[in-house]
Amino acid sequence: MLSVFFIWLINLTRRTRNLWRRLLRRRVAYVRLSIGGALPEFAPLPPWWARRFLGASMPLSMSNLRHRLEWLASDPQVCGIVLDINVLTCGWATIESLQQEIRRFRERGKRVVARLTNPGTKTYVAACAADLIVAPPAALLNVTGLYTEVRFLKDALAKVDLSVEVTAVSPYKTAGDPLARPDMSPENREQIERLLDLRYAAIVETIATARRKTPDEVRALIDTAPWSAQRAQEAGLIDAVLYEDELPAFLASHAGKNGGAGSEPQIVEWAQARRALRLPMLRPHRRLVGVITIEGTIAAGPSRQIPLPIPLIGELIAGSESIIQALRQAERNPRLAAVLLYINSPGGSAFDSDLIWREVRRLDRRKPVVAVMGDVAASGGYYVASGARTILAQPGAITGSIGVLIIRPVIEGLLKRAGVNTVAIGRGANSAFFVSDAPAEAERSAIRALIDDSYAMFKQRVSTGRNIPEPALEPLAGGRVWSGREACEYGLIDASGGVPEALLKAQELAGLPRDRTAPLILIGGGRERLPPQSFPKDVVEDLIAELRQPRVWAMLPFSEDESVVQLREIA
Repeated sequence: MLSVFFIWLINLTRRTRNLWRRLLRRRVAYVRLSIGGALPEFAPLPPWWARRFLGASMPLSMSNLRHRLEWLASDPQVCGIVLDINVLTCGWATIESLQQEIRRFRERGKRVVARLTNPGTKTYVAACAADLIVAPPAALLNVTGLYTEVRFLKDALAKVDLSVEVTAVSPYKTAGDPLARPDMSPENREQIERLLDLRYAAIVETIATARRKTPDEVRALIDTAPWSAQRAQEAGLIDAVLYEDELPAFLASHAGKNGGAGSEPQIVEWAQARRALRLPMLRPHRRLVGVITIEGTIAAGPSRQIPLPIPLIGELIAGSESIIQALRQAERNPRLAAVLLYINSPGGSAFDSDLIWREVRRLDRRKPVVAVMGDVAASGGYYVASGARTILAQPGAITGSIGVLIIRPVIEGLLKRAGVNTVAIGRGANSAFFVSDAPAEAERSAIRALIDDSYAMFKQRVSTGRNIPEPALEPLAGGRVWSGREACEYGLIDASGGVPEALLKAQELAGLPRDRTAPLILIGGGRERLPPQSFPKDVVEDLIAELRQPRVWAMLPFSEDESVVQLREIA
């Protein structure tokens, strides 16, 4: 009852403020929103002192953008938005979520004008969800398609008498290939080309639909890119070439049903617009849905951020200790009826993935857990997701990679070259397991047995969670990587969608009213709300120790966007 009273009091205050804003005749026609960069699903709020004294602000996230668009769509005075889209470095699943939010905003009767500067393929595809696309005269449209490259280091390492031994469940588990092979394997090439074909077809279809062209016309245009803004307009890829100050006149000439014909609409920044928008009314929610994030490489200890990307490990660490603590907090919280598990991870330690999987399964017996994938949730990321009751992912997400591997550096040659003489004394045939400078044949046999056992456990977890018999699962496993669209067809996930769709599903499973605007409770455990660690000697030693641990990895090949391959446009 107390919470209901406070909500009533807040709504009374908001009604008063809305009346005052109406009396002041504050008006908003178009609001400018600027997006770019990684565009994470959730972004931490800086400490109050940083906001107060240093002017720090929360980086724009998808959840924050979603809130802004909902607020703007609910205000009848708003005609639309001008979306300044800078270079987007997020993955393709995030691009699809962004497109969905733009389309949903347009379905509410609002207009979206995308303003581009020097867009690449990914940025332009996002802009295709808008009503109109404009660019300044000097803009360059780099919509050149998709490109990937993998650098193999075996021959380079051999020059300094270094080598790496990789034991994997199958040739499709390719995380160690750049270190252990001189060239791309046929299995890896087949996998990468399949993913490129699927993604390229989706890009062509999106552009063709948005710009009213045939797929063949779009492919021909991509093959002649990049284009100047003038050429892009002549080809029908953008609607106008103009400077920023010419935009109001352009909007007036395209006013249509959104009003303002004959007068130039005012375009205001978000910070100014929010002081004129009608404040939405709060609704009481007795029980809510919580969110736990798993972002980065899954490893032991707390979640953290290290100063520099480390091969295999990366930069963000999703610590099993923090995540398990968050899952247990969600279990104890009586206000939480269900939990969303947001996963944006290429995997990591198989051991720590299994610990998290166990807690997810245990929580799901008491409260429904819905896993929703970000740009990538594969290998250990998929291991964790398989414990949830329901899994959702965007068609462009990267998932699967059911398999494990062990990577072992061989430094005997380097030490001899440097004149280092190692004398080792031990007891037990495998006493130097993962420690010796050169592996023995008995150790290789033990590694193979360890891989087989870990892989069998991984498949058993997926088979149980997804209700897929192991014989039917094997053709989907072995380290094979799938797009979200393929994973949905094969039963590895349940449906397509992002966080809003996952929220609705969680509410349905928990018996709550379906409300995509209901607040989410973010539970600690994904990424610490701290700046990156410094790089002292002990951090370096910890990282080296982590790599030398006798660890089974459930991991995708590491790249800067934490995807299976670096599918990117040429800039």
